[in-house]
Amino acid sequence: MSARRSSPDRQLGFLLADISRLARKEFDRRVRPLGLTRAQWLFLYHLGRRPGATQSDLAEQLQMEKITVSRQAGRLERAGWIRRRDHRKDKRAYHLHLTARAEGMVDRLDQLASRLRADYLRGLPPARRGALLDDLSLIKANLLELEHAASR
Repeated sequence: MSARRSSPDRQLGFLLADISRLARKEFDRRVRPLGLTRAQWLFLYHLGRRPGATQSDLAEQLQMEKITVSRQAGRLERAGWIRRRDHRKDKRAYHLHLTARAEGMVDRLDQLASRLRADYLRGLPPARRGALLDDLSLIKANLLELEHAASR
């Protein structure tokens, strides 16, 4: 294999994608006993971070179609996980809120995520963790800047 092909700069995207895939797979495995699908726990988790979000807000955040989020919201409401409240200005829209039951589940999801992070960061000293997060945040900012420049 040539030095050019094995350069870390050229493989960063693949490494990040693999890490993301493996972390999602492990989180799914840990969440399975809770009886939630990935779509359900993602919905609850994101709504927990943005109480009162509209279905459109969540669709954008989850990168899903609005109709898909609407159907998921209906299922979660019937199961007692969320409540829909009418939007004051737009009668076609709803503000979504977690029920107490769902808030407890989001807390459990947060705990599971924290334990998973601790497990996959094991062996990486705290100072290097901070530097890694700083570097990844810079890469993200650069990509967002490129996206913004392309949309002008």
